[in-house]
Amino acid sequence: MMIEDEQVGDLAKLYQRDLPGGGYVLIELVRDEAMPGATLIDVAVERRAAVERREGHVAPRIQLPDGKPCKARVRVERRASAERRAGHEAPVIAEVERNDVLSAFEELYRIARDNVAVARGLLTWQATRRAD
Repeated sequence: MMIEDEQVGDLAKLYQRDLPGGGYVLIELVRDEAMPGATLIDVAVERRAAVERREGHVAPRIQLPDGKPCKARVRVERRASAERRAGHEAPVIAEVERNDVLSAFEELYRIARDNVAVARGLLTWQATRRAD
């Protein structure tokens, strides 16, 4: 079974793909709105991992605070049915803070594209919830 990655329209969502048993995994930027007066810079966000897929494509741009690190995370929605997702926030299984969007995306993409890494992340997330 081949899983196709999806380019999502919302720039806060850098990557999303369906999971084999239902649900999805996504990589999203964490926007810090608590920085009034911060100088914003325009950054290109290339969300296509394969160089061949970038040909003829212009990466979308997003504004980020200048001199501030970029935060991104991996969320996993395990529920296949959209009705069951209402009022539920998908678990965060990984989060990084890097100096640029590309390095944050690359690190999290290694987790998001790998079903075994996603399963490990969910097991860790469940274990920490039980410990609390």
